[in-house]
Amino acid sequence: MEIDIKRMAHLARIDLDPQDESTIATELEIILARISRLFEVDVEGVPPTFVMGAESMEPAEDLPHESLCRELVMECAPSVHDGYFKVPRESQGV
Repeated sequence: MEIDIKRMAHLARIDLDPQDESTIATELEIILARISRLFEVDVEGVPPTFVMGAESMEPAEDLPHESLCRELVMECAPSVHDGYFKVPRESQGV
């Protein structure tokens, strides 16, 4: 499996030197190979240890609460323009 480390680093907004790129790519390939081996395990007849489903989960009570103060939220934002969060465009390529 080919892993595009440069693209992943860009999307995660982290800088990696070439040595780190090589190390991380190798480690990710090992992790993914080990995970793929799990799909080879025969689990026929093994009962599940837990059940995830709507009937097994209690929904949290939906209670109204006071909203966050817009001014305070905007003060904490790293970049604001005309009262909105300013974020980089992802459509400009990697």
